[in-house]
Amino acid sequence: MDGEGEDDIWEDEKSWRDPSAHKVRTTLNRWQKANITAAEIFGKQKSGDRLDTMMYETRVLHTLGECASLAEKHNRDIISFFLSLTAPDSPAKLPRPRLNAWLTLFSKFVNPKALYASEKLHALYISLLSHPDRSLQRLALSCLLTYKSASLLTHEDTLRGLLDDTRWRDQLTMLDMSEIEEKDRPELVSVIIRILFGIMLEKRGRSRGADRRGTILTTLAGCTDEELSILVDLMVDPLQLNATIGSDGDFTLSPVSTEVSTTQQLGFLTLLGDVLRNLGSRLIARWPVLLGATISLTAHAQRSLDTSKDNLQQAEEASQVSEPDDVDPNSPLKSLRSTRQLGLKRLADFARVPVQFDFSPYLTKSFPTIISPRMDHFETENTQAPSALLELFYAWACRTEYISILVSYDERILPKIYDCLVAASVKPAVVSRIFDIIEHTLQFCPGQASLQAAFVRHVSLLLTNLTLLVERAKDIVAVTSALGQRQIAILCQIVYYVNDSSQAETLLKLFLPILRKPSKVVPEKIKIDVLKIVEQILPLAIGTKELGSTIYVQSYDVLSALFQTLRLRASRLGLVAAFRKLAAIDLSLRPLVDLMDSLNAFSQKRMDEPDFDRRLSAFTTLNEQSYSSLTARQWVPILYNMLYFIQDPEELAVRHSASLGIRRFIDIATEREECEYQHIFLRNLYPALRNGLRTKYEMVRAEVLAVVAYAVTRCDFAEPLRELRVLCADGDEEANFFNNIFHVQIHRRTRALRRLADACDHGLLKSRTVNEVLIPLVGHFVTSPASLDHHLVNEAVLTTGHMAKCLAWSAYYALVQQYIRLCQKRDDAERVYVRALVAILDNFHFQMGDSVSEEEKTDDADDGEVGAQTQTPSASRVEQLVTGRLLPSLLSHLEKRDETEDSLRVPIAVGIVQVANHLPVKAREVQVARLLTIVSQALRSRSQETRDLVRETLCRIAVVLGPEYLPLILRELRAALQRGPHLHVLAFVTHALLVHVTNGEHSGRFETLDGCVDDAAHVSAEVIFGQSGRDVQAEEFKTKMREVRSSASKGLDSFAIMAKFITPAKISRLLNPVKAVMHETESLKVMQQVDDLLRRIASGLNANRHLVPTELLVLCHTFISQNARFLQANPKEARSRGRGKGKEKEKAAGQLKRAAPAESDHYAHNSFRFVAFGLELFSTAFRRSRFDFQDKTIIARLEPMVSVIGNTLYSTNAHVTSLGLKASAAIVKCPLQSIDKTLPVFVRRSIEIIRETGTTASDLVQTALKSLATILRDCPKAEVKEKDLTFLLELLQPDLEEPSRQPAVFAMLRAIVARKFVVPEIYDAMDKVSEIMVTSQSAQVQELCRGVLLQFLLDYPQGKGRLRNSMTFFARNLSYVHESGRKSVMELLSAVIAKFDVNLAREYADLLFVALVMVIANDDSAKCREMAAELIKSLFVRLNIEHRRLLASHLHSWASQTDRPVLARVSSQVYGLMLDALHQEADPFLPTILEDLGAALRRSADREEMDEVEQGDNIKLEWQAPYQALIVSGKVLREFPALTRQDEKVQWPTVVSHLLYPHSWVRLASCRLLGTLFAAVPVDSPSPELPADHPLSTVGMEEAAKRLCTQLKSQHLDEALSLQVVKNLFYIGKCFAAIPSQDRPTSHEEAGSKAEAEDDSDGEDSADTAPQKGKHPLPWLFSRLSYQARSAHIARRNKSRTSENWFHQPVSVFKWFAAMSSFLPKERLEQFLVHILTPVYRIVEDETIRDPHMEELKTLAIELQDLVRDKVGTTAFANTYNKIRQGVLEVRRERKTARAMLVATNPEAAAKRKQGRNMNKKESRKRKNASFADSKGRLSSKKRREHY
Repeated sequence: MDGEGEDDIWEDEKSWRDPSAHKVRTTLNRWQKANITAAEIFGKQKSGDRLDTMMYETRVLHTLGECASLAEKHNRDIISFFLSLTAPDSPAKLPRPRLNAWLTLFSKFVNPKALYASEKLHALYISLLSHPDRSLQRLALSCLLTYKSASLLTHEDTLRGLLDDTRWRDQLTMLDMSEIEEKDRPELVSVIIRILFGIMLEKRGRSRGADRRGTILTTLAGCTDEELSILVDLMVDPLQLNATIGSDGDFTLSPVSTEVSTTQQLGFLTLLGDVLRNLGSRLIARWPVLLGATISLTAHAQRSLDTSKDNLQQAEEASQVSEPDDVDPNSPLKSLRSTRQLGLKRLADFARVPVQFDFSPYLTKSFPTIISPRMDHFETENTQAPSALLELFYAWACRTEYISILVSYDERILPKIYDCLVAASVKPAVVSRIFDIIEHTLQFCPGQASLQAAFVRHVSLLLTNLTLLVERAKDIVAVTSALGQRQIAILCQIVYYVNDSSQAETLLKLFLPILRKPSKVVPEKIKIDVLKIVEQILPLAIGTKELGSTIYVQSYDVLSALFQTLRLRASRLGLVAAFRKLAAIDLSLRPLVDLMDSLNAFSQKRMDEPDFDRRLSAFTTLNEQSYSSLTARQWVPILYNMLYFIQDPEELAVRHSASLGIRRFIDIATEREECEYQHIFLRNLYPALRNGLRTKYEMVRAEVLAVVAYAVTRCDFAEPLRELRVLCADGDEEANFFNNIFHVQIHRRTRALRRLADACDHGLLKSRTVNEVLIPLVGHFVTSPASLDHHLVNEAVLTTGHMAKCLAWSAYYALVQQYIRLCQKRDDAERVYVRALVAILDNFHFQMGDSVSEEEKTDDADDGEVGAQTQTPSASRVEQLVTGRLLPSLLSHLEKRDETEDSLRVPIAVGIVQVANHLPVKAREVQVARLLTIVSQALRSRSQETRDLVRETLCRIAVVLGPEYLPLILRELRAALQRGPHLHVLAFVTHALLVHVTNGEHSGRFETLDGCVDDAAHVSAEVIFGQSGRDVQAEEFKTKMREVRSSASKGLDSFAIMAKFITPAKISRLLNPVKAVMHETESLKVMQQVDDLLRRIASGLNANRHLVPTELLVLCHTFISQNARFLQANPKEARSRGRGKGKEKEKAAGQLKRAAPAESDHYAHNSFRFVAFGLELFSTAFRRSRFDFQDKTIIARLEPMVSVIGNTLYSTNAHVTSLGLKASAAIVKCPLQSIDKTLPVFVRRSIEIIRETGTTASDLVQTALKSLATILRDCPKAEVKEKDLTFLLELLQPDLEEPSRQPAVFAMLRAIVARKFVVPEIYDAMDKVSEIMVTSQSAQVQELCRGVLLQFLLDYPQGKGRLRNSMTFFARNLSYVHESGRKSVMELLSAVIAKFDVNLAREYADLLFVALVMVIANDDSAKCREMAAELIKSLFVRLNIEHRRLLASHLHSWASQTDRPVLARVSSQVYGLMLDALHQEADPFLPTILEDLGAALRRSADREEMDEVEQGDNIKLEWQAPYQALIVSGKVLREFPALTRQDEKVQWPTVVSHLLYPHSWVRLASCRLLGTLFAAVPVDSPSPELPADHPLSTVGMEEAAKRLCTQLKSQHLDEALSLQVVKNLFYIGKCFAAIPSQDRPTSHEEAGSKAEAEDDSDGEDSADTAPQKGKHPLPWLFSRLSYQARSAHIARRNKSRTSENWFHQPVSVFKWFAAMSSFLPKERLEQFLVHILTPVYRIVEDETIRDPHMEELKTLAIELQDLVRDKVGTTAFANTYNKIRQGVLEVRRERKTARAMLVATNPEAAAKRKQGRNMNKKESRKRKNASFADSKGRLSSKKRREHY
């Protein structure tokens, strides 16, 4: 076969080949050969087997290994052959499998030392340990261990573990090179290093061994520096380099051998990088070798690349003549570039190693060979990423000792680096690395002259390139990025070298737009650096230009505007510095710079703290002196400063001063005729004020709005402001919107919002003004509702809706979208956002007809600011936006919800309906149908809150859509809610809808509900009589759904509502479900429901406007007589109609089942209920007075009713009879002719019914009694026989005390008494009634008894003895044990005194007077005492003068009994009653009254209990006597005011002495009495002529003031007493102010300010003492009250629990301060500013007290603060306020410092203080726990007392 293969001839490939012809040609070819015979013989002798020499050798070595001892004996031949196979220096060149086989054999030799060439083999084994093949390493180690070296054998496991593929990492972790013993180190460390070096050379794993090399090198760090030389030798030896430094110190490059592959070079450089990073500082001795090798390899790569570049150029030249050959894909250029790149990186790594090394010998060769050749194209090679050469430059720049390299060897380096900044498409990474080099260069320049000189030479190029870089940054984002910030920082440092004006101008134009950007876009830290740049280049850029040039104006405007936006200290100081440079150019700005400097001054002592003294001084200078001399241009930076300071939320004084500064400018702008002022206002100030209204701080908004309000009243040139004047209410401060919208009183804010809404409703405001000013202002109340009153939030929501009515379409649509976005945030305020959105949608006011209208210009065209004209879209366009965008987005937002969001988003449906209502009918129906479907489905929610909200929303939707859509709503509801609990929800919602649309203002639109009868009746009947209703009534039924529990009652109400609003034609449709039930069952429970339902329907029909009285009477007659067609209808037909389609389906389905038994008809047994229904209908109509008896038609309709009603009295059904009795009692009142004939029948039948029963227990008898009583009372012609009357009285008497029967019994008694039927039994009955009147506990029964008894006493004959007994009975029962009985007797006595004859009343006056006085003296009930007092007053009125004197003598005798204080007290009290009753007629008794009152007050004043110190509750005082005496004295002075100034009549010193009586009521009474004196005497300075103890004398008034101040400190102070104290102190203060002041009391102010600075002083100070003799008392009074207010606040702050009325004292002081501030003139008030503002500041700034009264107190303090500021002016107020604030802050800082120092100066005191604080915390926790346990009822009374 082989021969044939050789003889086979070659043929060219063809599409087909003939096999036979090919065989012929092959045979002929073989025959033509000469040696054909020899070839055939040779072919036959050739064997077919093939010899694999390598495998043969392996098998032989394996065989020798099995007999290793034999092979070891013949080792010379074997080893000689092995050594002949291997090269002397490169054993690894032997194929690896063959080498493995040989080493396997050698590893089995026992005595290697005796082998031939043992040393060569040992060296071979050592060299193989560093081989990258792990298996070869293991064999080499095995061979090495056969030498049995002790150093290696002891660590054999470690060495083998390092070569194990799975265990080597664990073994390496446990290996510690430093712990190897010294005797083992020489050999063992060398072996380990070689093994680890081989492992490092492996290229397995994803990271190609990078992490493995790092781990190994970390382990090798434990070797000594000499041992690490082995590692260096292993690295360098394969390179065969000899780069050295000669004796002259010059470095000589070593040529790279051609035998060293590029891969080896790359491997060396890669490994060198890891070695330098881990062991660089340890190999400093071998750096010359490593550095020389690195430079040599890099230089070789650079030369090779240069050579290849030249060859490439020659090839390109040759290619112009001939076609170029294809480029070799295996070109070494890529490897050479990689070698060069790695070499440069390694040089950078050498520079980064933190050791000192002299690179200069190497750099002299490196630059010309490596670096300089690449500088020509340096900028083009560094565009996409930093090159290795750039990284090398960066490494040198990072070290101060190496940075000079950048300028020492090649001058082109720095320029080339700078050129990279502006290279085409340069990447940020490159720019960042260049910035790093520049920053380090700038950092190290001051210390190196040569570097600085070189830097200065090229700084112009750097500036130019940086400028170009800024110009290329088209967007601000590039400038504000981290790279842009670094660029600006570099410019900041080198800007000092700018000397070219054009370059400076270019930079200025570049940076001014950056400064204009807000801080959110350009951070303020960037602006600080930019300002530094601007400061330096400003003189150079503007110096030669005119002051009116564009660049100057731009610079001035930008720097001025920055005063409003910059916040940081460094930025503001930099801005002032830049402005100062501008002032150096424009000399007119120099005074302004000093003002700017002072306004922006900062403290020199504390960081970032303003220098308030300088700032407020500057404000004072501006606002009081220099404001009038400033030009319009100079006002611009000042205004921006004011706009900045007015937004300060913390410093009140600064904010007020800034506000005053803006007002000064507004005054100038309105007073002067220059247009420039107005232009500045409209262009700069007004837009900034509008933006200020959007700030989140309410105090800032209030201040800004106050400025806007001031501008509104002053600026006539601004159209938007003139438009806002309608909100000023024509100067009415109480109604001014601007004054009240941020008022501290919430109700005034609410009223302001209402006034704004009214203005919007009247069309007084334009869209632009509303959108720009008012909507942002009101929006804060909506978007931040958590911290506001909910009433205010509600009003803000409503006002937002009203304002939306004024908006143009674009503003309206933007507002809607804004609130939709807010709703999508899903935060806590989402509910408020939804309500606001609904309010906006409710006020949709755009016309959306089908026709397209012309575009109209809005009314904003004449606005003063820009005069722009806006246009509203056409009506068709609005319709498209609404139907295409607005409504779909709203419906989508409503539909995409979950259980938690339903309750929030559902109300949006109301707004959607409001918008849809403006659409054309077809478009509206589509939108409404979709909306109703969505809302109806929401009722299936399990959340009760959601269902409630959906129900409320549906009610509002129904009202919006109108009555024509109500049937559609019910149909949608029935479609959505069809089974189970949903049916109850359906009934509940239906009832809610009916109630809502028929009540209130909506009832006029929904007068007729005929279209809803079928749906409402079906839904309601289902939950009352249907299966769902029966399920609920089951005992085992349980549910938590409110609708299920109450659906039955709601169904009944729905029937009643439908009966009220349907036409008479629909009544039968309403009653169909009832009649169907009456056909089906006689169940008692169901029939009770039917009766209840019929009563509800009757009540509704009586209120039906469509059912006129005539038709109502016909209806009643029809039902009672049962002659209607509806009542006689076929039951089967009626039932089928009642069941509806659902029942028909059930019948059809039921045909497949067994026939059910025939249903019985129960209608005959239930038909009487319609009779009862008719009677109930008539009785209710009569009760509601629906019948006009003057109408003859009505009378004609009533006549037939008499006989019909009479027939019902003989009915066999008790229910019908009972209703008939009620109807008979009603109809007898009608003026009918048949009544006279029928009346005896009614009376006789009623008595018969009573007699037939024989007892009053049944309801029928009770009804009969009531009807009979009505007939007897209202029909004089009705007569009762005496025997019947006696029977009735005997029957009724036992039931007088039976509560259930008393109404009927007393009605009958009143009827008998009214008819004056006299029988003996009536007197016995009245005695029983008298007892019941006293003893009964029912107020209603007592009222009945009193009515009957009074009528009996007045109408029936009473004997004298009987009347005396009755009056004695009444007087005796005034001391009845129960209060109700006593009150009942006094109620009767009141009627008796008023209605009895005068002489009869006087006869029993003495008896009743004494009894009533005893009630006042002894009764425990306050109500009884009040009633007795009223009776005494009534008695005094009816008595004549003689009887009054008699009673007055009794009182005088009681008052003189000092041993019986109760009588004395009662006498004073009755004196007061006498004055109340008689008024001026009490004049004859005045001497006695005044004598007794004076005696009582003197006795009280002489007692020892009187003291200024508050007494404890355990002291029992007889306080009522002085209290009553003071009260009556007040009444005397009120009736006889002339006695007030008669000192002999009223003992005023005694009254003053009671001011500190230890009882709050006495204090209040004495205080009010003193107020009466002050009110009667005009204000004047104290009189020196009066006695010293008189309250109008100087001493007396000071004493009264001191006592009044002490009253404010009482723990029992209440609001009434505090108010009276304030009134009295105000009078005293006005009197003190009237005292001439000899000198200005500045000492008080200084002392006061010093005292105010004390923050937490609890002790008494000089303010608590009396005023010094001869000194003016007014400063003392101010100081005293100011101190008390501070003390009260401090006491509350230092105590976790205090009395509830602690706040009355500071409130009273603030009220007095407010009154005095209003009274005193400005100059006088300024003396007491410190006293007033100190407690105000404490209260307003307090954030520690969590007390419900703190809000009220803060409100009052703020009002007082505003009042004082308006009175004294902003400047004086701000200076004083700031002085107080800084004083308090300084004291707090000192105390904080002292507490911090206490630990070092007095550790014991510090420890004690800390222990006390811990104890307080512990006690606080105990109180909280006890309070919690007490609220849960788990704390015993004993423990409660312990805790409290």
